[in-house]
Amino acid sequence: MSKNVIRVTPVGGFDIPELENWLAAMSKKGLRFSMTAGILTIFERTEQRIVQIHLEPIRGTAEDDPELNALYEDAGWQYWGIFRGSFYVFASDDLTAQAYTDIETHEYALKRFFKEKAIGGVLLVVANVLLLGLYQNGAPWKIGWTWLKYFPIEIFSIKPVFPFLLSALGLLLIDLSYLLGLCYLLRYRKAVRNGKVPNRHRKVGWLSAVGLVILIPVFINTIQLFSGTDYRPYDLEGSGFITLTDIEGSDLQLSQNRLYNMDYIAHEGTLLDPESWYFQQYATFGENDSPSDVPNLEITITRYTLNMLAEMRVAELSRQKFDNSGDYQKFDVLDECLYAKREGWTHTSEITGETRTFLPGGILVLRRGNTVLFANYYGSQDLSEHIEHFAQMLVNL
Repeated sequence: MSKNVIRVTPVGGFDIPELENWLAAMSKKGLRFSMTAGILTIFERTEQRIVQIHLEPIRGTAEDDPELNALYEDAGWQYWGIFRGSFYVFASDDLTAQAYTDIETHEYALKRFFKEKAIGGVLLVVANVLLLGLYQNGAPWKIGWTWLKYFPIEIFSIKPVFPFLLSALGLLLIDLSYLLGLCYLLRYRKAVRNGKVPNRHRKVGWLSAVGLVILIPVFINTIQLFSGTDYRPYDLEGSGFITLTDIEGSDLQLSQNRLYNMDYIAHEGTLLDPESWYFQQYATFGENDSPSDVPNLEITITRYTLNMLAEMRVAELSRQKFDNSGDYQKFDVLDECLYAKREGWTHTSEITGETRTFLPGGILVLRRGNTVLFANYYGSQDLSEHIEHFAQMLVNL
């Protein structure tokens, strides 16, 4: 049997009387306080012991204070350790022992402690602003109800909606726990000043515990963003991706601009953002021409956490038209395959009178398990002739 036992702290970190009661109750079960690690409290297995616990607020740096320990030991108290960098933990077998004989001294110590934690609340507000600011583009009010209603899977793929929602929920629980802790501390000060027994509060510690657990994936996601491990491009050569010249023929001259002729595959993804690949190629065009006037190919691939999400994404794409694309045809390829042919068309501007011709092409949607491929092609070739090539590319991904 392990010598140490770990428990989630169910009591608010500033609720001194309830923390003292909880640590005393654990000692009665044969679990003596040893140390803390975030939301966890670590106990050492010992004999069952009925004690009174006193938590002494730490002033300044959270480190052992031999002089203070000696004063308490002379008064019959035993030093057990430091609780979350906020309190020295002392225990006494004398249930009538008093750590403070002077109420004013005790109240003054609590007042200093409250001020320190109020300043900590300001730092917590700053943490809220920084974390929510990092993922602010995923806020619902930044997106719009129409997009969330009709294309939720696409929005969750391209916007940090999930990290924002997790951040908001986790911070809300932690903020509430912190605020309640300050309120309980004020009530405790008032009770000490009036010589009364403070009210007991339970389960507040679970708010911060659940909040921190919710924020763990957000922290991992944030580390990936700042470390640069979210973006992992690789060379086009040897990637297996179909190219514009595979469709149009090797005689096609590609753009010399690397932005319009990618020689690499953009590959990214984090813990909370789905893994994705992107590739595009354009034929060469003049300075006065538009990139849309020449053959081009754009490929987007997204790997979702669940097959169900991938199915929903295909359903979203099947409801969309892209530049005069026709109705989708179904092909028996992989799990789902949709193809829509696009006819060439012309448009005359009512303002300038200029007539513009848009290239024909096609839209291809493929799904294999939890991975969805979307290909948008402009050109005179039949994209459906290359479906098997696209399918093999998806299989090899």
